[in-house]
Amino acid sequence: MIKDSVALIAVEISKEVIKTLSGKLLTESQIQSVSKHVVGKYFADLLPTPENEAKAEERIDSARIHITEASNIISSLQGDLERQADQLEFLAKEIDQKKQIAERYAVLAQTNQDAFSAFKTEMEETLRQELNSQNEKGKTIRRTVSFVSWLIALVAGAFLGAWFQIQLEPKVQSPKNQPKPQILR
Repeated sequence: MIKDSVALIAVEISKEVIKTLSGKLLTESQIQSVSKHVVGKYFADLLPTPENEAKAEERIDSARIHITEASNIISSLQGDLERQADQLEFLAKEIDQKKQIAERYAVLAQTNQDAFSAFKTEMEETLRQELNSQNEKGKTIRRTVSFVSWLIALVAGAFLGAWFQIQLEPKVQSPKNQPKPQILR
C-alpha cells in the first residue's frame, strides 16, 4: 500500500515537472511557429490560404443556399405527392364504393330479371289476346268502310269518265270530217 501511494505520488510529481519544464522551455509563439512549419511542410497544399478561404466561404454560402432551395423543392414535391396520394386513396375508396353498388344492382337486376321474365311472358300473352279481340271487333267495320270507299271510287271514276267524254266530244272532230293531208310531189 505504501509502495502504491509512493508510486502514484512519483508519477504525479513527474507530470508536474514535465509541464513546468516544457512550458518554460518554449513560449507560445515558438510552439505555434514549430507547429506551423511541421504542419505546413506536409499539409501546405491541403490547408486553405486567405484567398482560398474567401472562395471556400462563398462556395459554402452558395451551397447552403442551394441546399435550402433544394430542401424547399423537395418539401413542395413531398406535399404534392402526399396530396396526390390522398386523392388516389379517395378515388380508390370511391371506386370500391361504386363497385359495391354496381354488384348490388347486378344482383337485384338478376333477381328482378327472373321475376320480370315471368311477368313479361304473361303480359305478352294478355296483350296478344287483347289485340286479337280488338282486331276481330273492328274487322266487320273495316271491311264495310273499305267496300264503301271502293264503291265511291268506282262511281266517281265512272262519273268523271263520262263527264270528260261529254265535254271533250264536240271539240274533237271525228276522223271523217277532218281534211286529208296533201302530199307534195
